[in-house]
Amino acid sequence: MRCVHLFDLDAVNPLGDAPFRTFLAGGIAAGDRLLALFAERCGPGRFLVHAALGGSFPGKYSHGCVEVSPKSFPTLTDVCPGAHWFEREIYDMFGILPQGHPELNPLRFHEGWEKRFFPMRGDGSPSPEPRRGYRFLQVRGEGIHEIAVGPVHAGIIEPGHFRFSCAGETIQNLEIQLGYQHKGTESLFTGAPGMRQLLLSESISGDTAVGHSNACARLLEQVLGTPAEHAAEKWRSVALEVERIANHCGDLGGLSTDIGYLFGASHFSRLRGTALNLLMRLTGNRFGRGLNRIGGIGPRVPGIGAEDLLTELARLGSEVEEAGSVLLEAPSVVARMEGTGRLLAATAKTLQIVGVVGRASGRDIDARRDFPSPCFEEHPPRVVVAAEGDVLARARIRYEEMRSSFRWLSKVLSSPFAGTSSPHAGPASGPGRRTLAVSVEEGWRGEIVHAAIVEGNGHIVRYKIADPSFHNWPGLSFAVQKNVVSDFPLCNKSFNLSYSGADL
Repeated sequence: MRCVHLFDLDAVNPLGDAPFRTFLAGGIAAGDRLLALFAERCGPGRFLVHAALGGSFPGKYSHGCVEVSPKSFPTLTDVCPGAHWFEREIYDMFGILPQGHPELNPLRFHEGWEKRFFPMRGDGSPSPEPRRGYRFLQVRGEGIHEIAVGPVHAGIIEPGHFRFSCAGETIQNLEIQLGYQHKGTESLFTGAPGMRQLLLSESISGDTAVGHSNACARLLEQVLGTPAEHAAEKWRSVALEVERIANHCGDLGGLSTDIGYLFGASHFSRLRGTALNLLMRLTGNRFGRGLNRIGGIGPRVPGIGAEDLLTELARLGSEVEEAGSVLLEAPSVVARMEGTGRLLAATAKTLQIVGVVGRASGRDIDARRDFPSPCFEEHPPRVVVAAEGDVLARARIRYEEMRSSFRWLSKVLSSPFAGTSSPHAGPASGPGRRTLAVSVEEGWRGEIVHAAIVEGNGHIVRYKIADPSFHNWPGLSFAVQKNVVSDFPLCNKSFNLSYSGADL
């Protein structure tokens, strides 16, 4: 199963600072992408920083780690700008300073938090310097003014602060301050692996319950040596695609609302509800909760037969096809979206942007192909890529991905469901060995990564989650530059990132 990989940490010696930088820079230069970068306290005053890379060809993973000082380590952002937010997170959670970081602002903790509060540092290590306060970038020049938006918003959305520096109506810089949804999620995953972690995974980002629980379930199964049946893996993948369709419909409806295109707004909002109702019939919950169990799927799955599901999907697919073609061919829609919020391909690659946003900016990446679960390995999906990188490209990617998902679902649901066990590599090391497990799933927003460090007694001592939003929020700041302020809601909706998924 190439969507999960185990590393024997007892067989790995920590690298020095220079070799670790070389490992990271070399992997990125070779076409790998940064799956996760995170710190671990492995003893009093001892800290390791782990980097997991993968993806230059299907199923490829690599891992490197470095032992760092309790106070600081040389920044990696200069050799891999995609490490930017990961290093800010390490600073907040462990109090270890990435020396030379270009913009070291707190990521999780704002002015209301105790400056010496580093929740994952543990006891017995030297107390670091107090956390720096948040320093907004000052844009200077004639006519420059600032517009502060949030964290409390007029709509029913999650909290986040956006500070625009503008010359007239044109955005020169956007600074995004999150952290208002921080709830210590990762620390709740430590301990003996079991259903507790699986239930928690459904709440990481409420609109991605299937994607996160799939990644978590496969990781736990690999750690515990309890593979799921192949039929269960197929239903997991089917639910994942229905979740993708529901959210892509919601996004196209939201984009239509933001430009005042009422036909698209009403139709795609209705179609999103239809897709969510299908997910409820499939799993027993409109948001896919209760789908997974360790070693298989929940007792209510599937709550609908394959033939009935095919019929419903065919009806939904034809409506999506019709509404999408009308939306994306309307001259007023094209005029409003084309050229707006462009994220250049070079920027997307440099920042390690993933998912829909990355593919709309020319990044040919998709975890369903690059880290396939058994069902996607058996039935590879079509990966849709565009080059323009604007709002229109992101809308078209969503529409084309839905069309691809309908075709994929038709193929998979029409084939027999085998009862044999899914491919399972077994433990990477024997009992009593420290292990790093990495699980990757392509959620509807993009690449989801779950990683766990498991001690020899089987207990999880560090759990890392990388939601696609964590990779993509920095890209929004670049996409809105040189656009007018009134374009921001449209640009923001075309990314449609999760605050909760980033504020773990």
